[in-house]
Amino acid sequence: MNKFLPAIARVFIAQIFLISIILSLTGILNIVGGYMAYQNGLMSHGLPGIFAPISVVVQLIVGFTLLIGFKTRISAIILTIYTLINALSYLYTFTIVPAPLNLLPLQQAMQYLAITGGLIMLMQNPVTTFAFDNRAKTKKQK
Repeated sequence: MNKFLPAIARVFIAQIFLISIILSLTGILNIVGGYMAYQNGLMSHGLPGIFAPISVVVQLIVGFTLLIGFKTRISAIILTIYTLINALSYLYTFTIVPAPLNLLPLQQAMQYLAITGGLIMLMQNPVTTFAFDNRAKTKKQK
């Protein structure tokens, strides 16, 4: 059972990014001005507008590579940087709005930091069962 736990953790972390961006893309593509709304949402947290396309690409492509276990360490590093930027942006939002009125940014920042912790664990142990990284390692040993 223990050999499956890292793979399960990797899939659970990857699905956060994939489902999030699929839902965001659905809104972007199906709502008039959806991209501007997405961009404005990111900008409301202090992120520059250029972060919108970067966010889409990172979550979609790197989230998928993490899901299948391809270049897991590199994927985890990229997503760690992404989640730290998001956590800092929510902390920035939290400092602007008085705490008793809006604790949601603090909660979201803490969630991003928790995801970052899981990604750091994947950086430490990137090769798991059911991963493309593992197949490459097995072929080298033969």
